[in-house]
Amino acid sequence: MALSVDNGPVTTRGGKGWWLAGVAVGLLVCVLGVVLLVRAGLEDADRWASVIGVFLNLAGVSVAGYSAVQARRAATATPAVGGDVNNRIGGGQFTGAVVMGRDLEQVSTTGEPAPDPAAGRPPLASGPQAGNMSNTIDDGRFHGPVVMGRDMRGIVLPPPTSQQPDADGTAR
Repeated sequence: MALSVDNGPVTTRGGKGWWLAGVAVGLLVCVLGVVLLVRAGLEDADRWASVIGVFLNLAGVSVAGYSAVQARRAATATPAVGGDVNNRIGGGQFTGAVVMGRDLEQVSTTGEPAPDPAAGRPPLASGPQAGNMSNTIDDGRFHGPVVMGRDMRGIVLPPPTSQQPDADGTAR
C-alpha cells in the first residue's frame, strides 16, 4: 500500500553531536579536579574549588539569561515561510489516529474540540504558506483515522480506544 503526496524536495538541518562536546568538557573538568586534589591537598583544593565555583555560577547565570531571551524570541517569532515538510511512515501497526501535515492548529485527539490558544485569531490568518509538502505511507496497518494534509485547523479526531488488534490485524 503506497499513498503519496509529493510536491518537491526536502531540506534538513544539521547540528547534532553537541552533546559529545559536553561530555568531553565534563570529563576534562573531572580529571582536572582530581589532579588539583592530588597535587594541592584537600585544604587548598577546597579553596580553589570555591573560587572556580563562583566563576562557573556567573557563567551559568549568563547562559540561563541568554536561553530565556532566546526562548522568548522563539515563542513570539513568526513561522518561517517557504520551508519544505516531508512526513513519511515506513511501516508499523497503528491503533490510534495518525496525523501527518503542515501548519496544523488545534488538533484534538479526545473527541472534544481543542481550545484555541490564539482566541480571536481567524483560522490560518496568514493563509496558506509557501513551500513544498510531502506525506508518504509506504507500508503499515492502520486501525484508526489517517489524516494527511496541510494548512489545517480545528481537526477533531475520535478518542483512542483500548482495543488492540489481533495477529490478523482485526481490532476487537
